[in-house]
Amino acid sequence: MRVGWIEFENLKTGLKIERIDFFEDITLLVGTSAAGKSQILNAVEYSLNLAVNKDIHLKPCCVSVGIYIEEDLYEWSYKIEAQKFEGLLLEGVPYYFSYERLYCNNKFIFERINDTIKVAGYGRVPMPKRNESLLLQYADDEKFSNLIAGIRKLYPIDTEMEVRGGIGKESFSRFKVMIKDMVGKDKDINFKVFSHLPVAVKIYITKNYYKDLYVKILEAVKELFMEIEDIDVVEDVSREMYLVSIKVYGKELLQDDISNGMLKTIYYLVELYTMSDNSLVLIDEFENGLGANCIDLLAEQLLMERDDLQFIITSHHPKIINQISKDKWKIIDRSVNIITNSGSSAYGIGNSQHDAYFNLINRWEYEGKA
Repeated sequence: MRVGWIEFENLKTGLKIERIDFFEDITLLVGTSAAGKSQILNAVEYSLNLAVNKDIHLKPCCVSVGIYIEEDLYEWSYKIEAQKFEGLLLEGVPYYFSYERLYCNNKFIFERINDTIKVAGYGRVPMPKRNESLLLQYADDEKFSNLIAGIRKLYPIDTEMEVRGGIGKESFSRFKVMIKDMVGKDKDINFKVFSHLPVAVKIYITKNYYKDLYVKILEAVKELFMEIEDIDVVEDVSREMYLVSIKVYGKELLQDDISNGMLKTIYYLVELYTMSDNSLVLIDEFENGLGANCIDLLAEQLLMERDDLQFIITSHHPKIINQISKDKWKIIDRSVNIITNSGSSAYGIGNSQHDAYFNLINRWEYEGKA
């Protein structure tokens, strides 16, 4: 699965993201603070989740997104508006899909305009829910199985909340029983069925059931922190929680005693090695909370280890920006409520990768943005 492009407009705030085309391997969004980098990631994540998650809160917006599944290009457009019916809310929800359309390789698949629905190959179709996307409602249809499976390969990596939180004893015990039962029934079960579980659970699974994968993760961690001898998930009896732990020089350290930078690095690497094949990875402010001594090495591991992943990343850090070819940059700018983007060449960045970052900074300083 690859996201080809997106254009997005928030109909409530007026914020508009002009069409941005993403590279198939990595796209680095660079720009000054508040330029709109995070809004682009949020727009991608929000739209894809609308197609597979019933619990997404609707917000008024108009969106078009291109999604590649293998060699097929799906073009999905939709519009969500506020419901109006003599002052009453239809179906008890404030917003609804007033428009939605899907094409595959320029061939019509479906379209709805308010309550008028057309689906290729069908003369009549049941009236759909107005507060759910048609993709979500047709998710079990064989025609959409590849598209839905691809959209589910989304990994918005935000470890800020997760790295300091443990998993309750009761919840973790349920995970352990479920995993033992699944592996017991099928010893050859592919790890990808567990790939969207919390990082701590994935550490437990790899260590206990997928030794080769666990060794790869540990070796990758040791490349950055040679003092780490082991990674595990253990119970903190006093708090009735399970926490990530590491062994350093024979001493066990729980999450609370591990530096934030080291813990985030471990989480990044676990995610890297346990994601499903051909997934989309969104990382906002990659460098936040990481130690300065391992940022560039971690970036190199993330970008070089898996050539089947598509990364869309934001960063302000020169070590990250210089690690990624300027040809993969999208320079984000904002004028009031319009978010625009351009490549490095269109922005006047020189030919040298070494000088590109400084050219960019000098440009921002000249324009009074840096």
